[in-house]
Amino acid sequence: MSDNIKLKLDVKEFELENGLKVIMCKRDELPIAAMNMTFLVGSKDEDEDKTGIAHLLEHLMFEGSPNTGKGEFDEILNKNGGDSNAYTSWDMTGYYLVLPSSKLELGLWLDSDRLAGFGITEESFGIQKSVVLEEKLQTQDNVPYGSLEEESSKLLFKKSGYRWPIIGYTENIKNLKFEDVKKFFDKFYKPNNAVLSIVGDIDYVETQKLVTKYYGTIEKGEAIIRKPFEDEFLNSEQSAVIYSDVQLPGKFLFYLIPKFGTGEYYCMQVLNQILTAGESSKLFNELVYNSRLANEAESVIYGMEHVSLFFVNLIARKGIALKDIEEKFDYIIDKIKQGDFPDADVQKAKNKLETAFFSKFSSDVFISEKLSEYQVLFGSYEKLIEEVEMYENITRDDIVEVANKYLNKNQRVNLSYLPKE
Repeated sequence: MSDNIKLKLDVKEFELENGLKVIMCKRDELPIAAMNMTFLVGSKDEDEDKTGIAHLLEHLMFEGSPNTGKGEFDEILNKNGGDSNAYTSWDMTGYYLVLPSSKLELGLWLDSDRLAGFGITEESFGIQKSVVLEEKLQTQDNVPYGSLEEESSKLLFKKSGYRWPIIGYTENIKNLKFEDVKKFFDKFYKPNNAVLSIVGDIDYVETQKLVTKYYGTIEKGEAIIRKPFEDEFLNSEQSAVIYSDVQLPGKFLFYLIPKFGTGEYYCMQVLNQILTAGESSKLFNELVYNSRLANEAESVIYGMEHVSLFFVNLIARKGIALKDIEEKFDYIIDKIKQGDFPDADVQKAKNKLETAFFSKFSSDVFISEKLSEYQVLFGSYEKLIEEVEMYENITRDDIVEVANKYLNKNQRVNLSYLPKE
């Protein structure tokens, strides 16, 4: 299967003298071009008293550059049939543009201009800080179970920057200064800390000329001295009970698992599929359909640069005690640990993962995002192409092994959300 992907991804790459790595992928099914600029900086790279700065800067990057004023970035892009967005994670920050391929040069100019210099005003800084604080209220502080990331992170991590929420702490955001954001930009938003990917109806020779024209004169940054990451392990279950404005009790479990891109990480992905993929999955069948203990029962994996998270979300039915749901979940995991499931479950899970993998490659935006992300994290975009191969040789014994190694009670954070009385 992966050979077919290699044939479809016609990729060429080059590097500018300032260190910007560029990946081009020609796909001429539609007359569009998708660009993605990914920086190797995320919330974990912040100082402890300046949390939220990476996400705030993401907002500000649309607010002005040396040659565009406030609001002009989106205005120019929209007038030319384009669209844009961005995201901040623990490990990286990514910006994408998609526009007609005939307007690629315009997109390159817009994107390169905001990297070329800090064009953000103090007025925009103040406005976007308020926007981010309101976003935190709407997505975390004032929603059911919204404090999950904050409550779990401080129990999962004691040393690294993974221990605070991506959006930051409210008081830190309020106290951020304009100069703080500029220093963060000057340190991390440099071509030698980024990867640009361009996917779509493009000409390789012309695109390389345009990239060199617009990005080639941007100054290279100094080598970034990053905070060392120390492996963290849980040796006992970390539990907390949170009384909140929720209608139904919730049980939330977090396990530390191997970092994104490792063999054991992909084994955990197969295990996760067995547990949670669709209404035939073990969690749905055992907790929602058969026992009727839960309204919701699902798990998800968050892949990260240094470590990953296996997260279990269990929302109780009215009148059901959380301890009953927890016991049932632990019983399901114990059955996995004992190998009490058929080989067919493993093959079915792998088939679903492969189908999902290939189906996403119909999107130029998806391809541009993943090419730059994998290049940033692994130093090679080819890890993306090889990913499906990582699933092919996984066996039931492999699933049993990772379940016994990582899904233990003394290695998890256990949060219980209960309605306020």
